[in-house]
Amino acid sequence: MEKRIYKIRALAFDIDGTLYTNMAMYRATALFALRHVRLFLAFGRARKLVRQEYPLQDLGERTVELTAKELEWDTERTRKALQKVIYREWEQRLRSVQLCDGARELLVWLRRAGIRTAAMSDFPVAGKLSVLGLEGLWNVAFSSEETGYLKPRAEPFNRLIAELKLPAEEILYVGNSYEYDVLGASAVGIPAAHFTWRTPRESKAVFTFSRYSDLQEWLKPRIMPAELD
Repeated sequence: MEKRIYKIRALAFDIDGTLYTNMAMYRATALFALRHVRLFLAFGRARKLVRQEYPLQDLGERTVELTAKELEWDTERTRKALQKVIYREWEQRLRSVQLCDGARELLVWLRRAGIRTAAMSDFPVAGKLSVLGLEGLWNVAFSSEETGYLKPRAEPFNRLIAELKLPAEEILYVGNSYEYDVLGASAVGIPAAHFTWRTPRESKAVFTFSRYSDLQEWLKPRIMPAELD
């Protein structure tokens, strides 16, 4: 049975795999990723490992160390490669990616309705939102990396609560990862909407969708502008 939500005053979104599909990203960046396949694979494995470590002294440096170990490179070479390839060049390849149908329209509708919007992703967001043509549509935008931890740790979601200045239960977090987005948000009391074509059994998401038009319809009786009671 769906958990009842009486008012939603803010929506926060993951970006990668949520505002555009992973398939759209693969199509846009496949050739680039193949040219740097060892780096991407090593970085991916390092990120999985670093999510499991707590506490962390320095997320960035620990990621560099783990990636360097995977590649058998020195840390300085690895640091420069990550900054150049993954944090700059890969982001620019997303200029050709297609947003999910209805995603931008939903954001515009939310803004016009007086609902606060936030973007919170595991990668830097400012440049990416510009590349995707989504700048100017957010009240809050930051990377989980800025908190020193990645999703599903509580720190990024607690920062969302603090920056949106709303109770957790009045924020809806939208993401495509059940483990990182749905469980991460739910753990701190933020309800989550799951963007997926496959619904996990006994999902903790309050709404599961594969079309943004369906999410908008579901939201219509549930949203309430933050300045109204």
